[in-house]
Amino acid sequence: MSEKSQEMLLYTLVEPPDFDADEEELETRYKDAFYQSSKIDIQDQLNTDDFKDVWLVLKSDIQNETIKLQRIFSEQTLDKIFEIYDYSFPDKISLDTQLEIDDFYKFLEFLEYNNENFIGCVWRFLNPVNLMRFDIEGFCKKNSDKVIREMEEQLEVHPQNKIITFFIRTYYKEKMIEWFVDRSNRYKINITIKIFEEGV
Repeated sequence: MSEKSQEMLLYTLVEPPDFDADEEELETRYKDAFYQSSKIDIQDQLNTDDFKDVWLVLKSDIQNETIKLQRIFSEQTLDKIFEIYDYSFPDKISLDTQLEIDDFYKFLEFLEYNNENFIGCVWRFLNPVNLMRFDIEGFCKKNSDKVIREMEEQLEVHPQNKIITFFIRTYYKEKMIEWFVDRSNRYKINITIKIFEEGV
């Protein structure tokens, strides 16, 4: 829990309630405090190794809220993604239904950590000799068009939801390669094992 979210949560929990506040009002107030605190903590961990753990622990505080509050979380997270990744969708994505918001959550998970299988499939067709001893960054920068093309081809073989697909097809090349290199380095042990097992 970040210092900012701790302060916000502590203030809500210790601030004296209105004299005539009933139990339902207090419950609503505390629930909102946990929503706000969780929102801050999740957004503060974007593009860090801790995101997955924080998201898995706190996401229910967001997902159990109304569609309106989930939409606010999603829109504010998109703003944070722009700050961190320098990416925004060319067209505003719709977040009006629970299904659309759930697709956004899947995109968020894919962006941050749930991309190992997809990236592994890309590497299998890029055919490195040994990813553990491979200059991932050098190869990807030198062969950026080939990497991007293989990512797009994998969308045909392993379809993703609309938001993930749109991200892969519209993120500009230099940043997409940077993201791909970072995730490849994070998961290179597991990707190497998977490539080896599939080749056996």
